[in-house]
Amino acid sequence: MSVQPTAADLLALAHASPAAVAVHDRQAWLDLFARRHVVEDPVGGRPVLGGLYDRRSGRRGGEPLARFWDTFIGPNDIRFHVERDDIVSGLDVVRDVTIETRLGGGVTARAPMHLLYETTLDDGEPRIRRIAAHWEVAPMFAQVAGIDPAKLKVGMGMGARMLRLQGLGGTLAFGAAVRSVGKAGKQVVERLVESAQRGDERSLRLLGGAKVTDLTKLIAAGDTVTASCTVDGNPAVLFAYLNRKNHTITECRVYTNT
Repeated sequence: MSVQPTAADLLALAHASPAAVAVHDRQAWLDLFARRHVVEDPVGGRPVLGGLYDRRSGRRGGEPLARFWDTFIGPNDIRFHVERDDIVSGLDVVRDVTIETRLGGGVTARAPMHLLYETTLDDGEPRIRRIAAHWEVAPMFAQVAGIDPAKLKVGMGMGARMLRLQGLGGTLAFGAAVRSVGKAGKQVVERLVESAQRGDERSLRLLGGAKVTDLTKLIAAGDTVTASCTVDGNPAVLFAYLNRKNHTITECRVYTNT
């Protein structure tokens, strides 16, 4: 493919990721990514960077992404539950989903999520350049924590695997993702939308002129608040990026199929 990919091409690429995850096809999943790629899962944690020099392997390539698979995806049974229609905007695909992760021993965790796939062309073929998985770490931890033997076994196994594959720094960085703009950031976004609905010009500019209504499913991850919403009667997802020091909104992007 040497021409601009169609919306159908991009949707097929985005859908191929959970399809490969569902059948534990590691190589098929790795092959979806561009040579240089970024995975933020969760947003607020340490990004997985591909195509740069990797100190652990001693070369450039996709080893960090492979270790990510081996740590978080391969050992688990992961299912995507789609909540609203997918959105294609330019070369981006946005999905509004809930991820169900079966960790073994009957331990299951569910995470409401907004997924952003940014794509590019590698040798004329569409590939994933960046995945940003917006979900909240603390509620996920709460679902798997406890003194139940199955949960203890899962926790110990996960911790050991993370230390072995991600190292101490990567393990600590994952835990640090529990910190985000939180409830305060969500309230700022709610006020922004309310101000825009009242006709406030600055708020409308931040939203790119989009008439955002029906704000639901607010997720705070890292410096970002995402929310399911409606624009002109059509499903949309709002991404608001905040200054974490003062909780002011620095940028917004509203994704919709209109």
